[in-house]
Amino acid sequence: MSSGLERKPETAPPSLEGLERDERVEAMVGGFFENFEDPGAHTPHDSSEGGFQYIWGGPYDALDQIGSAFPDAEQDEIEEAVDEVQADGTYDWAPSDSRIQPDDYDDPDMELDGGLELDGGPAPEPLADRLAVLGEQLDRIEGHVSALLKLRTEETGGLAGIGHNRPPDDVDGEIDLHAVQESIEDVRAELAKPAREDDADAEKLARAETRFRRLLAWVQQHAAEAPGKLVGGAIAAAGGLMFKYAVEHQDQILGALEPAISTISSWAVAVHALF
Repeated sequence: MSSGLERKPETAPPSLEGLERDERVEAMVGGFFENFEDPGAHTPHDSSEGGFQYIWGGPYDALDQIGSAFPDAEQDEIEEAVDEVQADGTYDWAPSDSRIQPDDYDDPDMELDGGLELDGGPAPEPLADRLAVLGEQLDRIEGHVSALLKLRTEETGGLAGIGHNRPPDDVDGEIDLHAVQESIEDVRAELAKPAREDDADAEKLARAETRFRRLLAWVQQHAAEAPGKLVGGAIAAAGGLMFKYAVEHQDQILGALEPAISTISSWAVAVHALF
């Protein structure tokens, strides 16, 4: 089953015409950050697989990207822009999370809560309508998370997921299901606010989106590995109970996660736009 999301093309680089040298460098840096971000922001991490899992492409090199986006810039300007981009010590980059959109989202200037049509198709549902069904999607996600936690306990003899001794997000192939549960409660609390479209906590929404995306990627990864663990048409026991559940319920899990992620992303953007 598709994730329902896809990486959108890079935005057009800003024009450097008529700008002073410092302004040209600043424009190149700004153009880069419109399209790329530190992978620590949203990219899934799996230590057992070598670190960040660039599911949306990458890692990207700042020199390559800035050089190709601004072919008419002077080399020393490009190098100065790259130095500024890498000033905090990040050298590998992922596509900006703003470019990861529903696969029917084609117009970057489209209002997130409706009003415009996509290629003659129907306008997206207003944000208020999407928030009205988000609670039911959270219930479904929570049901699957609870089932996975129960299976993890069975697999580990009750040693996992106790108290605060839980693994951080995406360590050694694990997914922090307690963190997902925490974000489910956070989003429910924001939904309960009388003026939720205006007063929601954007930071909690962004954190929930990140955790839900990690869960989505974790399920997709297991689904992709399933063919290699089939024995006589059944999933080998070596795959584990959680693996088996993720594969057998992937459609239901992703079917709840995908619209929830899309709604939470739109909600967070709408809240940010107010400030």
